[in-house]
Amino acid sequence: MNIMQKFNNAEISTKITLTYTACFMLLLMIINAVVYFGVFYALYRPASRTIKFSMSQIQELMEKIVQDPAAFNPHSIREPLVAGVVLRVVDDSENILVDTDKNYPSNENFNENILSETPIFADEDMEVAAIGGALVYRAKMDYTVIGQHVTLYFFRTITSEKFLLDDLENMLLILDIAGMIFALAVGNFVSKKILKPIKVMTEHAQNIAFGKMSGRIEITPANDELTELAKTFNDMLDRIKDGIDKQQEFVIDASHALINPATAIFGNTGILKKYGADDKELFEESVDSISESVRSMESIIQNLLFIARVDQNRQKLNKTDFNLAYTIRQAVELKQIVALNHEIEIVQNDDAKIFGDEDIILQMLENFLDNAVKYSPRGGKISVTSKVDGENIFVSIADNGVGIAQEHFEKIFERFFRVGAVEDVKGGGLGLTIARWIADSHGIKIKIASELGKGTIFTLIIPNLSSKLF
Repeated sequence: MNIMQKFNNAEISTKITLTYTACFMLLLMIINAVVYFGVFYALYRPASRTIKFSMSQIQELMEKIVQDPAAFNPHSIREPLVAGVVLRVVDDSENILVDTDKNYPSNENFNENILSETPIFADEDMEVAAIGGALVYRAKMDYTVIGQHVTLYFFRTITSEKFLLDDLENMLLILDIAGMIFALAVGNFVSKKILKPIKVMTEHAQNIAFGKMSGRIEITPANDELTELAKTFNDMLDRIKDGIDKQQEFVIDASHALINPATAIFGNTGILKKYGADDKELFEESVDSISESVRSMESIIQNLLFIARVDQNRQKLNKTDFNLAYTIRQAVELKQIVALNHEIEIVQNDDAKIFGDEDIILQMLENFLDNAVKYSPRGGKISVTSKVDGENIFVSIADNGVGIAQEHFEKIFERFFRVGAVEDVKGGGLGLTIARWIADSHGIKIKIASELGKGTIFTLIIPNLSSKLF
């Protein structure tokens, strides 16, 4: 496994630490390089400039001497020199004719200590020697004066402490190492602090896998991306917990809803086995009870399957043009067959054509009627009215049941929600959820008017296709 693969497989905190350290070290090395080469430049540049200026001044002086040899004064040769520059004039026999500083190292000593590799900032026209603890520049200029050839050597100390640069190199190296250790420590601390919420989220996610939904991530005052992520994660946990609670509630409700008809079927089959053959009236009552229980179970199972198809986006709609009045009559007739203890009447049913899935619309109407039956007392009256008003059809389903509190108007369409104010209410609490989905998928609006103890009116506002035909 190469370095990049190891890096890619490392933890995020390790990646952040290494990346931070690499960036910090790169910046530190750039700063060190600027400091190091800046020192070189500061040392070599002034030395070379003072030598060159002194050489130009001496050259002017030599030209004057050539024109007027009698005007030569050995002491006047010091005047053009910049302070710190030493001049030594020798003839071809290496005899020293002029030496402005006799204590300065000799040419032989300089030659023995010339650096083999010229420093990067050294002037190419000059030589550099390391003599004792100092770095020294030397430049030379040949001249002929009064028929005699001489060589002029110019010396200038670059630094009197040669070990300064070595100490600087060591110091910068130590700073680099210390900086790397510092960057690793800070990077590790910062990365762990930054990623702590993510680690907490991971732990919570692992707890969720074991069904533990308690506990939430602490929201810090910082208004950053991780805070938003923590809020989102907490909201997600709340939604998951709410969903799990509702599912558990639904399992309980569905179990109760299914166990009642199942118990009824089991009990009635026992009665049939024992007494059915001898008692015709008892036989018919038992068969009717079994039939009603089977229809109840079938309704619950169909609702569960419908919800499952909706959740998986597999519920298809076959929309066509059809007469809504016929569908309303059909829904009322079907519901009246099973709702023997309630009266269901059609007050008004205008002819109107709509565009939709007729079977699904029928199911929606049956669900609203079924809800009205469930929450109305025995002998209760349910009325259905369908009126055409311009571009819309207003279908109202009214009952004289227990009514709905206003704060529950939206909740009644949630899955598994039931208003538990009436005894013997059967079903899994999915009828209105399915009805709402069917309405939404057809562009149908639902309005509710209800008063506790006096009943409820559901009004469906359905687009009227007939109004667009003229």
